[in-house]
Amino acid sequence: MCTNGIVDFSGKTLSDEDVKKCVKDLLKLVLEHDKLKRFRTEDSYLLRFLHCSEFDVSLALKKMEDFTNLLLEYPDWFGNTSPLHMKSQIEVGDKVIMKERDKKGRGILILKLGKLDVVNSCPAEQARIVEVWMESIMDDPTIQASGLSTILDLNGYSWRLFRWVTPTNTKMVAKRVDTYPLKEILIHVVNTSFLLSATIKFIWPFLNDKLKNMFKFHFDNWPSLHEYISPDVLPAEYGGDGPDINMEKSIQVLFDQDSSIGAKLIYHRISDD
Repeated sequence: MCTNGIVDFSGKTLSDEDVKKCVKDLLKLVLEHDKLKRFRTEDSYLLRFLHCSEFDVSLALKKMEDFTNLLLEYPDWFGNTSPLHMKSQIEVGDKVIMKERDKKGRGILILKLGKLDVVNSCPAEQARIVEVWMESIMDDPTIQASGLSTILDLNGYSWRLFRWVTPTNTKMVAKRVDTYPLKEILIHVVNTSFLLSATIKFIWPFLNDKLKNMFKFHFDNWPSLHEYISPDVLPAEYGGDGPDINMEKSIQVLFDQDSSIGAKLIYHRISDD
């Protein structure tokens, strides 16, 4: 376990032994918790919550409680199966996680709204698909320590998708993002749509300040996006010099992790006992 200069909530630089102690302390609390002990307890999972709470063990426990309570209340919004069980939905090709990282080491998730299968899907299913993708990188120490850059591509954003923007769905998506165990999430809005103003006007009152600050509006101002993500890793469609995204190859990389991802997400299946 390499800490790579992790600094905790008090400003202390943590050693490997400090990190191990935090994991051990959190595990003890989890195993004493009636709800949390039913779910995942391995070090890599606990570290997600420790990183996003700056290794404040009490706060990490609270974040685990918030995440788990939301899962128990709204299980349909959480991924609980492996990628190959959602093969046809994933092969739509509207989502991909790049192998590259942004300038701060964050993972890069691309969401192409215009390609989303609105007719045969629903917001809860889309949340489950995103979680399947996220599980492919969430045990990466770099991702845990830095977070995620999401490129939200509005090209082709339609009336049909706009109809998903209801108070219930907006509140639920906000809760999912707010409780997700990542140290930082940035949402880079690129391209535009005639529905954008109406969408922002509708969703903004449902977002807290933390969520509002996640949004970075670039549209087609590529130098603005490149302040966060180097053009060397981005394809030409986002003003970059990198190769085009090989969606088929990227999806296959996800499918190759089918067993490991399925073993992690099976803990999200809620039983009646």
